[in-house]
Amino acid sequence: MGNAYLFRMPAGFAGDVTRKAEATVESGLMGEDVPFGAPVKLDGTGKLSPLSAAGDAVYGFMVRPYPTQDQQATAGSIQDCMRRGYMAVRLARGTAAKGAAVHVRIAAAEGKAVGDIEATAVKDETLEVPGCIFMGQADDGGIVEIAFNI
Repeated sequence: MGNAYLFRMPAGFAGDVTRKAEATVESGLMGEDVPFGAPVKLDGTGKLSPLSAAGDAVYGFMVRPYPTQDQQATAGSIQDCMRRGYMAVRLARGTAAKGAAVHVRIAAAEGKAVGDIEATAVKDETLEVPGCIFMGQADDGGIVEIAFNI
């Protein structure tokens, strides 16, 4: 009993489905390594892969299997992908606000990785995820809840 929350509890772990009754999750084969909570696309062979270009369509978000301590889904494994629902994700940059659009980085830059989730658009570097919004502010650890295809 060493923890006391004076203002707000942590929002969870990246990749956790936060409202399980509202979620649609399906399994898929991983084509590349993808962090839990990151958006993915279907590659040319139908495998789940990270976004890499402005024209990519977001297929879903990678679900963190309980109780794994791993940080990412590995290539060649079968993993769950959230197609619809609410999830805790790691906000890399910006300030999230309830109802604001979710952006994902598609071009790497210094200190910024492809697949990072951001609160603001950057021309030619981020992609707005259609049908995806923030459900509030991020906690002290940068974890924030999103709604996707609701």
